[in-house]
Amino acid sequence: MKQALIPEFYDLSERILNSGDGYWGNLGYWQPGNDYSMACEGLARQLAAAVDLNPDSRVLDAGFGCGDQLLLWLRDYHIEYLCGINYSISQTELAQQRLSHAGYHDAANNIHQSDVTVLSESTEVTTKNINTVLALDCAYHFPSRKKFINDSYKILKHASNDDNKTIGFTDIILAETAAGNKISWEKRLFLNIMLRLSQIPQHNIMTLSEYENQLKQAGFEHVVSQDISDQVFLPFGHWLNSQEDSIKKAAGKRSVWLKYKITTVFLAWAYKNQVLRYVIVSAAVES
Repeated sequence: MKQALIPEFYDLSERILNSGDGYWGNLGYWQPGNDYSMACEGLARQLAAAVDLNPDSRVLDAGFGCGDQLLLWLRDYHIEYLCGINYSISQTELAQQRLSHAGYHDAANNIHQSDVTVLSESTEVTTKNINTVLALDCAYHFPSRKKFINDSYKILKHASNDDNKTIGFTDIILAETAAGNKISWEKRLFLNIMLRLSQIPQHNIMTLSEYENQLKQAGFEHVVSQDISDQVFLPFGHWLNSQEDSIKKAAGKRSVWLKYKITTVFLAWAYKNQVLRYVIVSAAVES
């Protein structure tokens, strides 16, 4: 894997959004009274519930950020085994340090900086009887979600002696009302520009029915989805706007604040114009 020669797109900048010692970096599942860290943890717990995370879970976490969710899986769900891959160099190094500092030395050694496109080539993954694959608020950034789904199915299918083999996502999808020619070319153009700026491949933004079909075509069964758009898109923007002064001060650079502000404007536009939705999706592999 080539080392980054320019500033990383996925870095440690979300630290300024967090309270306490958090480094969370997702859009959050918002309830009244939440701050950013609480909302991000809430989204992680929604995903954990969708896949029934438990002490028998042997987890591969793809796109684990700075490690907050890894610590949550280990501390609160007492999972049996953890490994993970993450594209960002700086995030992965920090996550390894945080796991080691918390006493999870084996887990720290089992998470690596890597691209999900080589998932099926990792012996750390393929030899450990992984029964749960997680992608928390990140799969829309993958070079190909379809390849990730297919590779995950192969990994889960070969896990021995396990009746609960599950994959789970929290993810952005295309609203059915925006599919095909149902939106104007101006909205389609704006969507494509924003996806490019956000480093989201256009082919990853598909309708829920297309998403479910990809899972089924890979071999997954019992596909379950839940639309949580109302708890994600607008509340994230409302919170960010309410914290504008403190975040600007913490950010230092105007470009850092603008990154978050533009994100909230885009998500609000996509939500209000029924272009994008936010979902939790899980599916199982039959033993």
